[in-house]
Amino acid sequence: MAAQIGNKTRVEWADMARGIAIVLVLLGHTCPPPYTTAFIYAFHMPLFFVLSGLFFRVDEPFGRLLRKKARTLLVPFVVYNLVLLFSDWCIVALSPNQHEPVDITSRLLGTLTGWHGGLWNSSLWFLPCLFVAQLLVVGCYHLACRISPASASGGSPFPLSTFFWILLSLAGVAYCHWVGYSLPMSLDSAFVATGFLLMGRQVMRLNLRREAWWYWAITALIFVSTTLDNYYSLGAGDNHVDLSTDTLGQPLNFYLAACGGSLLLIRGCQALGELSARTGSLDRSRTLNALLWLGRNSLVIYCLHRIPMNLGVAIWNAAAHRLLSASLLATEPAATALRSLFLLLFTLLLIIPAVYIVNRWLPWTLGKPHTHRTPHTHP
Repeated sequence: MAAQIGNKTRVEWADMARGIAIVLVLLGHTCPPPYTTAFIYAFHMPLFFVLSGLFFRVDEPFGRLLRKKARTLLVPFVVYNLVLLFSDWCIVALSPNQHEPVDITSRLLGTLTGWHGGLWNSSLWFLPCLFVAQLLVVGCYHLACRISPASASGGSPFPLSTFFWILLSLAGVAYCHWVGYSLPMSLDSAFVATGFLLMGRQVMRLNLRREAWWYWAITALIFVSTTLDNYYSLGAGDNHVDLSTDTLGQPLNFYLAACGGSLLLIRGCQALGELSARTGSLDRSRTLNALLWLGRNSLVIYCLHRIPMNLGVAIWNAAAHRLLSASLLATEPAATALRSLFLLLFTLLLIIPAVYIVNRWLPWTLGKPHTHRTPHTHP
């Protein structure tokens, strides 16, 4: 199922998957109950890399790719890191007794270096990570072409480049598992991500629709079991797999959970698309259209969502004890779930006008030319 938007053809099931993925990002940042967090983090960021690999061209000239990705990934990274820094500074200035001071120097260094650990932490770590991962993938392809010139001219260098990609990803997992010290430009996570970019390319070659029900039942069982095993191997509680902090749990289980969850969600979105196609595009539900909108604007949502979410946290802290009964607030799982739901809905509500403003007047912040069309990007 595809839709023509401007001069581009959009694959709607991919946009739906991005829409669900960005909602999972928002939900994960609301600090939901531990089991929910473990489920979300098991696959939601690997899923974004898989989706980024669906239509990624590995044979693009390296210089052209470098310029394009610097514009569409690094420009938003720098611009919105500065926006978030200013927002956090304003929050502290308005309520200094309730928040720790903002270390402006460290945050600026994090913006310049793409570091996502320690005092230099950047909440937008995914953007430089994707930038580096895509350069690594293309670099492996061109290296394979150099090693095998005959393949470059007439054959296919993909088996050799695929070997390089898998080797890089395994090296990244080994580094995260045994060293775990974050590197500039999210390089440590980028090595791991090359494997998921490869997976995205393979998804486009596979016909997931032909797989029988038992295949998906086994995939779901593997996903649940490996997610739970990682959760308990990390000590349960609030501990969970997190690619941004090099916390991967059991390496094999990390891959199995990430791949299983990504495949299940992608197949679910394909099924939704097939169901929508049978009823006709004009009869699509509002929920489906909302997912498509979220997916097509996932980059700006990812970049800006921390601002309305922080405002929502302040409102919750100020009003929850007045509006809710003491017995409900005393029940920690229920209160945590209710707080998480409130923050998710509040953030989604406020992000709509923010997306409109950016798309209409500030598309350059996303590395896009000034146009009144909605930019179609993803984190």
